[in-house]
Amino acid sequence: MSAVDAAVSHRIGARRLLTLLSGRATFRLLLYGSAAVLVLAWSRADFNAYAAAVGATGWLSMVVQSGPEKAALTLIPRARRTRDQVAALLRAVVAYVPVPFTVAAAAALAAAPEATVTLYLLSVAYYVSLGCGMLGVALHRALGRYTRDTVHFALLGLGMIALAGLAFATHLRPAGYLAGLLTLVTALNLALLPGLPRSPGRVRPALRRIVAGTVALMGAADVMANAMIGTLFVELSITSYAGQSGDLYVMVLGWGFATSVIYTVQRIYQPRLVLHLGSAGAGTRALVRRVAGVSVWVSAGWLVVAGAVLLSGLAGTRSPVALGALLVSLLPANAVASFGIFVLENTGEAGLRASARAVVLALAVVAALGALAIPYAGAAGAVYALGAQGLVLGLVLRRHM
Repeated sequence: MSAVDAAVSHRIGARRLLTLLSGRATFRLLLYGSAAVLVLAWSRADFNAYAAAVGATGWLSMVVQSGPEKAALTLIPRARRTRDQVAALLRAVVAYVPVPFTVAAAAALAAAPEATVTLYLLSVAYYVSLGCGMLGVALHRALGRYTRDTVHFALLGLGMIALAGLAFATHLRPAGYLAGLLTLVTALNLALLPGLPRSPGRVRPALRRIVAGTVALMGAADVMANAMIGTLFVELSITSYAGQSGDLYVMVLGWGFATSVIYTVQRIYQPRLVLHLGSAGAGTRALVRRVAGVSVWVSAGWLVVAGAVLLSGLAGTRSPVALGALLVSLLPANAVASFGIFVLENTGEAGLRASARAVVLALAVVAALGALAIPYAGAAGAVYALGAQGLVLGLVLRRHM
C-alpha cells in the first residue's frame, strides 16, 4: 500500500466518525443499562462483591489493548514490506493471550462457583478477553477496515444487556453473569480473527524489538491510568467503607464514558496523525509545555477546593450526587493531562519514555494519597486521590519538555 493509498484508507469523514462513535456509544449506554439492571437483580452484598471484583481488575483490559492497539495504529499505516508481519504478530495476542486465563476461570467455576477467588478469576479472564477484542478491531482499523469496529461494539453491548436481563429474570449470580460475559466476548473475538494476517513468517529480530518496544512504551499511559482505578478499589475494599464499592463502581462507569470518548477520538485519528507527525519539533514541545502548565494549575486548584469540601462534611458520603459532582468537576484536568500525554507519546522514542515515566509516578502518588484519603473519606476519598493524576502528569511533563 502506497503512502497515498494509506492516507485515503484512513481518511476520517463525518460519516465514518459518527458511525464509529455510534458503535462505541451503543456499547457504553448498554453497559450502564446493564449495571442498572444488576442493581435491581442482586442483593447489595452481591452487587458490592461484583463491583469490587470488576473494579479491581478492569484495568487489565488496557494491559492487552492499549500498547498493542497504539502500536498497530502507529506502525501498520506507514509500514510497507513489514505490514502483514506486524499485523500477524499482534493478531497472535488476540488469538492466544486469553486462553490460559479462560481455562483457569472455567476450572475455578467448576470447582468452587461461590468462592470469591472464582469471581476474581472470572473477572480477570473477562477483562483480558475484552481488551483482546478491542485490539482485534483496532487491527482491522489499522488495515483500513472500519466496519468491524462498529459491529463488534454494538453486538457486545446488546449481549451485555441481554445477560443482565437474564440475571434479573433467573436470579443468575455474579459468577454466572461473568461466565456469560466471558463466553460472549470469546465468541466475538473469534469472529474477528478471519481477515487478519495469520503467520508473520520469518520475522527479523529487529522488527520484533521495534514492535515489543512500541507496545511497552505506548501502553504505559493507559495501563497506569486504569491501574489507578483498580488500586483505589482495592484500597477501598480493605477499609470500613468497603460497602461503598458498589457506589463508586456506578460512578466510575460514568467517568469511564467521558474518558472513553476522549480515548476513542484520539485512537480514531492516530493513524492520520502518525502519517504526518515527524519527530518532536520546537512547536510541539511548546504545545506540550503549555498543556502541562494548564494541567498543573487546574489540578492543584481542584485538589484544594475538593479537599476543603471533604473536610467540611462530605467525607464518608455515599451520595451519588456528591460523588458524581466530584468526578464531573475533575474531568477538565483529566482531559488536559490526557491530551498532553497523547501529543508527547507520538513525538518519538524520547517522548514515549517521558510519558511512561510520568504515568508510573502518577500511579505511585495516587496510590499513596488514596491510602491516606480513603480510610478517612471512603469512596469520596478515592475520587479525591484520583485528582492527583493531572497534577503529577503536568509537573513531570513540564520538567521533561
